[in-house]
Amino acid sequence: MANSSISKRQKLYCREETVGADRISDLPDCLLIHILSFLRTKQAIQTSRLSSRWKLLWTYVPKLNLDIDSFSKFECDKVGSIINFECYVSQVLAKHKAKYLRNFRLKHKLYHQKRLDRWISTFTTSALNLQELDLQIFNFPTPTPATPTPTDFFWKLPHSIFYCNKLVVLKIEGHIVLDPSSSSSFQLNTLKILRLESITFANRDSFVTLLSFCPVLEDLTLIIYDYKEFNFKICVPTLKRLSVSYLNNELKIDTPSLEYFDFECQRSYGSICPTRFQNLVCLVFKYNGHNLSVLKALLLLAPNLRVVLVDKSLVATVEKLIRQNQEMMQWLQQEGNRPETNRDDEGDSHRR
Repeated sequence: MANSSISKRQKLYCREETVGADRISDLPDCLLIHILSFLRTKQAIQTSRLSSRWKLLWTYVPKLNLDIDSFSKFECDKVGSIINFECYVSQVLAKHKAKYLRNFRLKHKLYHQKRLDRWISTFTTSALNLQELDLQIFNFPTPTPATPTPTDFFWKLPHSIFYCNKLVVLKIEGHIVLDPSSSSSFQLNTLKILRLESITFANRDSFVTLLSFCPVLEDLTLIIYDYKEFNFKICVPTLKRLSVSYLNNELKIDTPSLEYFDFECQRSYGSICPTRFQNLVCLVFKYNGHNLSVLKALLLLAPNLRVVLVDKSLVATVEKLIRQNQEMMQWLQQEGNRPETNRDDEGDSHRR
């Protein structure tokens, strides 16, 4: 009886010991580094306090996610806080030891442009295998100079980014000037996803120049609120997904592989000049009260549409337009299938 009670206590003790064991620390370093890659960089750095073994693990994570909002939640609009964040980023880049940096995300408020340039130069020269880059740079409100220039409010994207020839995803947002025209030798051969939001362009053809160096691009998001007249011609044979939101510029589209199209024009005088969308199966159209003619053109040029998402007020109109297009296509097919002899007979009867 006594022996059985002892064995029960031993089993209970073993169970408690198993539950309290630190099994995570028994994992190999490569697996711990992979786990840390799912955290923001600030959170990954905090794990260095756990033990001496964890002290340097974060420096080998092939991903950096630096966000000023997470650094100082309540004081991100103060100059002192921004300077502290800049010092923090500089220290992180200096201590980072990963052989390959595959993912870099930075959200920051523009204060010292030269320091920002140094950061970009640091990781673009060492990160030969960079696959995903996400930059969100917003202007910090400072006194307007007597003779302001565009560089006083916008940060010019360094040309070194265009030489990251293994990039797959590139996202750029905020007070940024895009000027690829003076870097004619770059080639983004692997870029498949491109997102440009709230940025501006150095000249009228900057956007077209950028696209010309993206031969395998599949997903493009363009959200532009600049009033300037830019050349928005999207000629990408490989493009499958396109999301566009813009103001007053004319949009020309030549994308024969397009399958998904999300279109929004903020102003009544924006227009679109598409070619035939033979492979388009999903259309998301935001009606602004003035662009119904654009919707009609899209429905007519996309004979294989399966899904059309519009406002409730337009459902009946869309159904009517689709029926009309189907009837027109059926009539054209019937005309095309009519024997040539019949047409010749009709021509003879008319001449008689």
